[in-house]
Amino acid sequence: MAELTKSKDVAVPEVPNLLNGGQLTKLGRRGRPGKRAIILAVNRDRLNWQTTSFFKGANATSVDLTSVTRVTKGQSTIPFIRQEKNKAVTDKTELSFSIIYEDYNGNETSLDLICDSKEEFDTWYSEINEIVKYHNMRKDSGDRVLRFAKRQWSMADRDGDGSLDVKEIITMIGKLNINLDNSYIKKMFAEIDVDKSGSLDYMEFQALLERLSKREDIYATWAALVNGDIFKPNFSVSSAVSSKPNSSFKEAEVPAETFHRFLTDVQKMSITLDETKMKMAASKTAEDDIDGKMRFANFKDFLASAGNSAFSTEKTSSVYQDMNQPISHYWCASSHNTYCESDQLKGYSSVNRYINDLTKGCRCVELDCWDGPKGDPIIFHGHTLTGQIKFKDVIQAVKDHGFVTSQYPIILSFENHCSIKQQQKMASYCKSILGKLLYVPDLRSDGSLPSPEDCKGKVLVKAKRLPKDPKKEEGEEEVDEDFAEQQNAQEGEKAKSKDSADASDGPLKEDKKKKKKKIAPELSNITFLAGTHFKDWEKSKNEADSNEMSSFSEPKTEKLIGKSAAEWADYNKRQMSRIYPAGFRIDSSNYNPVPSWCVGSQIVALNYQTSCFEMHLNDGKYLDNGSAGYVLKPEALRVQGNNFNPMSGPYPTSESVNFKVEVMSASQLPKPGGSAKGEVIDPYIKVELHGVPSDSKSYKTKVVDNNGFNPLFNETFSFSAKMKSLGLLYVAVYDSDQFDSDDFIAYSTIPANCLQPGIRNINLRSYNGNTAGEFQFCSVMVNITLESGTF
Repeated sequence: MAELTKSKDVAVPEVPNLLNGGQLTKLGRRGRPGKRAIILAVNRDRLNWQTTSFFKGANATSVDLTSVTRVTKGQSTIPFIRQEKNKAVTDKTELSFSIIYEDYNGNETSLDLICDSKEEFDTWYSEINEIVKYHNMRKDSGDRVLRFAKRQWSMADRDGDGSLDVKEIITMIGKLNINLDNSYIKKMFAEIDVDKSGSLDYMEFQALLERLSKREDIYATWAALVNGDIFKPNFSVSSAVSSKPNSSFKEAEVPAETFHRFLTDVQKMSITLDETKMKMAASKTAEDDIDGKMRFANFKDFLASAGNSAFSTEKTSSVYQDMNQPISHYWCASSHNTYCESDQLKGYSSVNRYINDLTKGCRCVELDCWDGPKGDPIIFHGHTLTGQIKFKDVIQAVKDHGFVTSQYPIILSFENHCSIKQQQKMASYCKSILGKLLYVPDLRSDGSLPSPEDCKGKVLVKAKRLPKDPKKEEGEEEVDEDFAEQQNAQEGEKAKSKDSADASDGPLKEDKKKKKKKIAPELSNITFLAGTHFKDWEKSKNEADSNEMSSFSEPKTEKLIGKSAAEWADYNKRQMSRIYPAGFRIDSSNYNPVPSWCVGSQIVALNYQTSCFEMHLNDGKYLDNGSAGYVLKPEALRVQGNNFNPMSGPYPTSESVNFKVEVMSASQLPKPGGSAKGEVIDPYIKVELHGVPSDSKSYKTKVVDNNGFNPLFNETFSFSAKMKSLGLLYVAVYDSDQFDSDDFIAYSTIPANCLQPGIRNINLRSYNGNTAGEFQFCSVMVNITLESGTF
């Protein structure tokens, strides 16, 4: 039952040291470090160790290696930061590493380890990376059904005896979010346990999962393919399900010619018959010889495969857009207060936040720079109790991790509160650490900005710069509006706090009434994107260079979009603008980024550390274009002088698309937060389009009671998008609760122009945007039908 898109098997790496295990120092979540015997499980999918507590005694603990996102050297995570005064830990930075993974609930966390020697560190760090790479490759290429079965088997077979008794099966089914009576489970168990051994081996267990995973909509779709109904006009899956096809279709076979017609007529794929046959041949296995024909098992796996995603895999897997246009023609994935782990008043700060955002494809990060002890600049949220990190450590992290996901330019947005001497130190660190990565490009001959391709693999600095006119007082600047606004909001919070006196004692007690600050020439010289105070549209157009840009607060953005959307859209064709959250958002909440994207603002900065609906939209938007972190704006937002108003139109006819989304079913939905415990959910699905005001629309399916494993919906919703390039399709699953607020389960966001028509699956993410743990398997099956226009 291999997927049609399945790659060749990935070779299992040799990791002898992990298999033998070793004594490493592990940092506890909040406690002190201690030695732990850490060993790789025999099946190589988990790292195991023993923990001991007063209440629970000895307890086996593990990290699921299929949930690991990265492995980082050094001491950048919160557990290490909590030990910053422990010299026994800080003296071993070079021997430390962190395994960043997503826990069962979909939350990012870390396993933080210290080795005893350089040799031990090199061995463990290398082998951990090898085994993580292996699991990531398998996750991308392997059979999803098989991976799900192996995961459930591994979790259910806790005693490791290679079999599951009826009690273990009942417990497992409870976690699978399906409501079955114990007597029914026992009856099914007896039927599958053909040798009457009282337990199921792995092959019998797979047969059990196959029976549990019955999908009426997929079977009806298969039957419609076999009898040809799927090619009739106005075909719908719901009508096929209601016809209740008999079981004889399950044994039917479909020739390559029929499957090729399905791919071209229904899925709207550009594929030849020979290419179709090659895909079918690649799906053959020794036990599944289909002799050039498609069978139900293969068809079911194909529909659930990564290659059949509703989000075009061609657009997520590679950079396909023209990257040679001025950088102002692109949206840029951007984070706000990047150093913050949580709130902006008392939360931790960490270098790991920069590593996290950069490895997720974020291309613009913010550094709030202040004078630190011993002449060394630091980063933190001024006049608050947020943690402090070293400026040089952030620059080192940018060098080490900045280009792992994307090779396109990184923008360092400096909020500069440093003295001249420490500004000079900032410039020195940038030059010495980044070296050739640091880039101050020239404008093009026509005065436009360089392209992302021109700046590929480079780091650009965005900051205040010395004035071009030497007659002006040298080195003067206005206090940053972002800082001033947030200071006002924070003062109100601190007045309520008993810690208000301490909160005002930062390394620098800056005079908030001070309106001018000197800028070091050394810092100005490495700055390319020059932050300037916005005056009006005409002066920006006639007097400013294209690399002079302004920042706009959330409230000011709302006002300007309301009264001058066309003028702002025109400004954003030549210059760049940065949008940042309102000062009152000291909890690091976010604003809706869609209106700012609609007027073409490039740097729409969000708090990446905060999981929310707004970040859900951001995540989906920047999966486009191969997660490059830069997405080309539509032509209407790039061509000068067209007076295009994105809020009211008129809109180009080429941007129009009408389509229907038939929500067929969902599969393997987790409980709220990915929990292994709790009642079986009652799911329903919201389907929304977000974009220009006239395009926005929202629908909700019926509630399916007591079934999160394979709920059937079969409801169809219509959408009309006048600006598909600005539209985002948002699909979210909730658990209905008649006595309390509904619980969020999972989501997916797909740019409208990245949708693929046909019968497609939508892979879902946790509330935090993660895809590990139980969230690597959950999905929604849809039938997307184009009525007019193209995606």
